[in-house]
Amino acid sequence: MAVRAETRDATLVIAVLDERLMEPTQIKRLSDDLQGLLGKAEQTQVVLDFERVQFMSSAMLGKLVQFHKKCKEFKVNLKLSGVSSEIYEVFKITRLHKLFDFQPDVGAACKSFSKRGFWG
Repeated sequence: MAVRAETRDATLVIAVLDERLMEPTQIKRLSDDLQGLLGKAEQTQVVLDFERVQFMSSAMLGKLVQFHKKCKEFKVNLKLSGVSSEIYEVFKITRLHKLFDFQPDVGAACKSFSKRGFWG
């Protein structure tokens, strides 16, 4: 597997283990792993942790958009954590930063699910 999954409270945390997400076979494997975990998940909150990732190709961005759509389809709230500033710049350039909810780390991402609006 290209990922490690664990449950924290009511949140499924999926850590991406590869540092560089470039090769088509690697990206397909990661995408398949993510889809498989989503299909089995009982949680409606998912954090995708990119703390180890230093580089990702545009093909990987496309797979993340597909994964985001699947999450919406399954009514799963998705957050990305640990995205480096360099990779975040790519999200900004492609305007994908508006699609995803970014959090600095897994802890902050998990906490952000429980935040309520002004009226609680």
